[in-house]
Amino acid sequence: MSTETMHSHVGFSAGVNRYQEYEMQLLGPEMGLHPRITGWHVMPQTQLEADVLVGKQRYTSTGTGNMNGVTNLETRWRGLVPLFGSTSPKAGFSSGVAVHTLWNDMRGRSSTGHGGYERSAVQLWLPVRWASGDVWELDAGLLIYGRHISKLSQVNSANSDVTNIQNSGQYAQISMNLMQSNSTIKPFVRYTHLANSNVVRNSEYDGLRPRLEPESRRWQIGAVWEFNTP
Repeated sequence: MSTETMHSHVGFSAGVNRYQEYEMQLLGPEMGLHPRITGWHVMPQTQLEADVLVGKQRYTSTGTGNMNGVTNLETRWRGLVPLFGSTSPKAGFSSGVAVHTLWNDMRGRSSTGHGGYERSAVQLWLPVRWASGDVWELDAGLLIYGRHISKLSQVNSANSDVTNIQNSGQYAQISMNLMQSNSTIKPFVRYTHLANSNVVRNSEYDGLRPRLEPESRRWQIGAVWEFNTP
């Protein structure tokens, strides 16, 4: 059994977030908060982590024009335990469960007069991590289940809001720990891919037009400054 005592850490990040769908892109800076707990006596081998990322992005589309100041809020919650007989999440392989949430606020009018709306999602992931001990961490994950909501009624009250189900997706992240005297700098690169969702029918006003949440790709590049808390 691990003899580690409980340690809590908090990090702050700055980076760039680029999200792409077919004929559409969101691009802009983001800031993050990253708390982490290890060695908790109730679950001494478990590492509990969270990421809360907020950004203001520029929306560009070949079909509906441009829009500035789109708010993007992303959260990620993870619980990881060591695998293959390891007694610490600091080295070797770990896995567990992760929940991600996403929210975009695209309400308003684009440069071509098209109306926007809020989008939100909740996703359950299977995460896996390999850690070298002090320097490298490689993270990957497979999507188990996702639910995406598009509030199309905000564009026209005759439209119905649409809920799509997502069952296929992957992410990968590589990060490096640069140790300082009382803190750690962690540069990272993260890639997330989500496949097409299921197809649902919208309101009669919209001619029962089939709606899906299209395939998307997200790149996030930045650095976390982390330090121990008392």
